[in-house]
Amino acid sequence: MAQLWLYLTQVTVLSLIWSARCSHAFGATGPPDEDDLAFFIPQVPQPTSSHLEAILTRATALRDTAKSSPAVGSAVSEALAAAMSTVPPISLVRGLRALKDIPSDIQVHLPDAVELLAAIRGLGVAPPCLERPGAPRGPPGRFQYMIAANLMNCEAIMPYWTLEVLRLSLLLQGNHRMLHTYFHNITNIEMARWEGSAVHISVYESGSTDNTAVLLKIAEALWQAAGLKTHVIVNGQMQRGFLLNPFSGKYSKQHKVEYAAALRNIALEPLYSSPSGTYDYVLFLNDVFFCAPDFLRLGHYGADIACGLDFEVYIGDQKARMQGTSHQPHQPAGRQRRRLFGLRTNSYARSHYAHLEEHNETEVFDILPGRANWHSAVKRMTKVHADEATRQAEADARVQEARVKPRYEFYDTWVSKDLGGNPFMKEDPLARDTRTIDLLHRGLPVPVKCCWNGGALINASLLYAGVRFRTGLVEEGECDISECSLLCEDYRRLGSRRVLVDPTVRVGYVPWAKDFHLRLPGGVGPKIPWSHVERSGALERLAILWSDTKFCMSTQCVPMRKDSDLPDIHNFRVIDLQNVNFTSMYLERHGNPSPPPPMPQSCNLIMGPYGDTSDGFAFDDLAYSSWGKTPITKIFYRASATLSESLVFALRLSYGNTATTQHGGDLGEAGEFELQYGEHITGAIIQYDETTVFAISFETNKKRTLTVGALRNGVGQARANPCPASSEHVGKYRLIAIAGTADIRVRSITMVWA
Repeated sequence: MAQLWLYLTQVTVLSLIWSARCSHAFGATGPPDEDDLAFFIPQVPQPTSSHLEAILTRATALRDTAKSSPAVGSAVSEALAAAMSTVPPISLVRGLRALKDIPSDIQVHLPDAVELLAAIRGLGVAPPCLERPGAPRGPPGRFQYMIAANLMNCEAIMPYWTLEVLRLSLLLQGNHRMLHTYFHNITNIEMARWEGSAVHISVYESGSTDNTAVLLKIAEALWQAAGLKTHVIVNGQMQRGFLLNPFSGKYSKQHKVEYAAALRNIALEPLYSSPSGTYDYVLFLNDVFFCAPDFLRLGHYGADIACGLDFEVYIGDQKARMQGTSHQPHQPAGRQRRRLFGLRTNSYARSHYAHLEEHNETEVFDILPGRANWHSAVKRMTKVHADEATRQAEADARVQEARVKPRYEFYDTWVSKDLGGNPFMKEDPLARDTRTIDLLHRGLPVPVKCCWNGGALINASLLYAGVRFRTGLVEEGECDISECSLLCEDYRRLGSRRVLVDPTVRVGYVPWAKDFHLRLPGGVGPKIPWSHVERSGALERLAILWSDTKFCMSTQCVPMRKDSDLPDIHNFRVIDLQNVNFTSMYLERHGNPSPPPPMPQSCNLIMGPYGDTSDGFAFDDLAYSSWGKTPITKIFYRASATLSESLVFALRLSYGNTATTQHGGDLGEAGEFELQYGEHITGAIIQYDETTVFAISFETNKKRTLTVGALRNGVGQARANPCPASSEHVGKYRLIAIAGTADIRVRSITMVWA
């Protein structure tokens, strides 16, 4: 034991020295190529097909060994859990606890388990996760989880993703060795609370033209050897189709959302075909880099949908990407990587590094009894730690030398909606709702209307009730939005309205640097431990906000552009999910009628849109009003004001001393209303049709009426203040901002009240 500790200390010091040498050596080579958008990513060479086949053979052999008998299967599973407990970011010193006192029937499988994990880890790059992630010590409950994913052409991420899914599964199931590794001095009573949870992995892969399929076969064999239930489809037949327009004779791609929804539903087929209640939660993961312990947090909120935040990396104004197949080496010419330790390793775990010396193909670990297995396993995993330290040091040195540094931007702005129903933004403050902004900036859990952000934990109860990923019922008037957004809307209509984002749970599309765990652009606070969440009162605040907003059904629709795969961010409109129950419409068509949503007990504070939202340029004054803190002081307008014809051509409101830009054109007669001190707008009548706004009449708490245009008979009219049919709410709300669309005239208007 003392010898092993001495050995660990020696190799740790050596790896740090080698990392420093690499960093210093690179500094002399000059800054990285400015055209290389992956210079900050640790680099590994691309594996050959023979190397992948050899690793697949090893994984399959270990799985077959595990299937030989229940006792052997349990031993192999525990050996893999012990081996996984030594994989970075867990330090070898901490990982040693998982290897201590391993029974001999498990030790015999330990070298094969470690070698397989080391070989997989060596195929790709890994971001630096935190060794102590600050996850909750206890489980959220004894739950049955399904981890689901769709994969295509993601070989760059597969080696890391495969092992992190295994780590996450072991944690969710409460594997004792993993728990001992992450939670210091965890007791047997605490571990007993995890017993009874189980994980099923369901992955659907199709259309890949790289090595994703063979890497997924390796992953499937590994997961099965670890005792996990899997449903993995490789080389699936579903492809995005092409549609023929019978009038033009042209082909167009199948609707993006329709295709994406079909893929997600195939991945969830094992859940759909299982008896109700078989699974409690679905964790649907994209092909992202993530840290497994972070996702333990999401189950502790009691949310119906819970997400983290996903970020892209930019170099200047260009999106960073992993070059080629994401594995192309970027070593200075003529530079040879030194061999750190005289460790005997399996050849196909090393030979794919072309700059390493050749080894005999038959050279493998000797299967020795007792302590020799333990010692050899630690030596092999030490090599993995040293390799990753070396590659990370080289990447850090390139970043230091670069003139333009990598920066992070939030990604999923199309699906994510803050508590007010507004889309998230890429830049600070990331959200528009003040409650959302405050919690985000403090790094605390945030209630939202919708999220996905690279992965979501979903309460499965409504999936058993018939809810599916789907495309919008566009012909019936539903917004043409993402399948993930529609899932949020379906859940909200059916009463499952507890949705949140935990800013500490972060994922990326390329490997990140260590500063990813600190304060990020957009005002996102640094990662905080779970104990701080509990002490801060954030859980109580979360429950209050969920309760206060459970009847708020307004959200923004950002539809897809016509004949495009991109959202039309300039064509948004505010919608009320209660106006038309598209969820019931969908469920009835699929034989699963749903109960009507409860009648609201509070008022909708976003009224509109009134008019044509499909024409003109979008405007939104909410930021000018500081979300209600700065009152409306003036209303400038242009309008025609005859009884035979009335049109609102332009509006320009002043909030405090600041006037907005003019929304609309320069036709019509100009006019201006100035509100007195303490005067505010308490009601409004809007006359409009499907193309334009004819007139607006504002009512104030001073009993004044301010009319833009001329009210007349025979046109569509709406009272735009909250709860227009309820006398008890009259005068209790004030107009804080307007939004809408305009070109040569005002096409539509939406009113925001508080």
